[in-house]
Amino acid sequence: MLLSKIIRPTILQVETTNDCILNCRICMRRKMRRPVGYMDFDEFKKLPLNGFEEICLHGWGEPLLHPRIFDFVRYVKSLGKKASLCTNGFLVEEKIDEIFESGLDELAFGLYTLKGRDKVLKAIEEVVKEKKKRGKGPTIYLDVTIFRESVEEIPEIVKFGIDVGVDGIVLHRIFNIYGVEPGIEYIDSKTEKELFRKVKEIGGDKVYLPTKHTIPCRVVLFTIFVTWDFKQFPCVFLHDREDAYLGDARTDLKTLLDRHISFVKRMRKHEICRKCFW
Repeated sequence: MLLSKIIRPTILQVETTNDCILNCRICMRRKMRRPVGYMDFDEFKKLPLNGFEEICLHGWGEPLLHPRIFDFVRYVKSLGKKASLCTNGFLVEEKIDEIFESGLDELAFGLYTLKGRDKVLKAIEEVVKEKKKRGKGPTIYLDVTIFRESVEEIPEIVKFGIDVGVDGIVLHRIFNIYGVEPGIEYIDSKTEKELFRKVKEIGGDKVYLPTKHTIPCRVVLFTIFVTWDFKQFPCVFLHDREDAYLGDARTDLKTLLDRHISFVKRMRKHEICRKCFW
């Protein structure tokens, strides 16, 4: 009874597609065993969307590849819910009008390097300019992954975001428990502390730092994840694990929540959750 009162996810993270135009060396897609596919829009409506405050329309893929992504956004908004998505940025410029006209509430750009990202940086600048021009639009974030090789670039990424005028910069730790590529490792605590100090000096309150990991973690406390083929998982990082599959997500809210809480009760014993520090 106590867990059911504490654990009440307000965010439903929906993977509209796990297809992508990139093959980033830090991305878990490189180890993905699931087939690539696109969520059916009409079936999407069968999810218990009204039971959540926010619907995040992204997972292990590039959501702007989905030909009906803005239908998803508009439908979420028609329910009075918050709609958000995270993009690698490569398709943003050609979809700027749709981004603003759809009513999207939050747009995050995933970045872990500046190398080869000129098109993305230009897209970020264009979206910020368009928002100023229109006087309204989505809250714009940079979503920055921290790992050993990115440490030197991160202050530069943060400075870019501040100079351009994004609304916030979210830093999070690399999640490489599955070993997507040898050598992709997190930094030590001393380096982390120094990095956090530097980025806060640059970005102040616009920089959001990762918090200390706990079990239950902030992910399962606030979010339920659904794959493009409507499979329910307790966490986006468990998307490819049979021992974390909770059932078809096209069900009622109570069933969805009961399954989720059942996993949380045993998550301390799960081999991935025990190792996680995200």
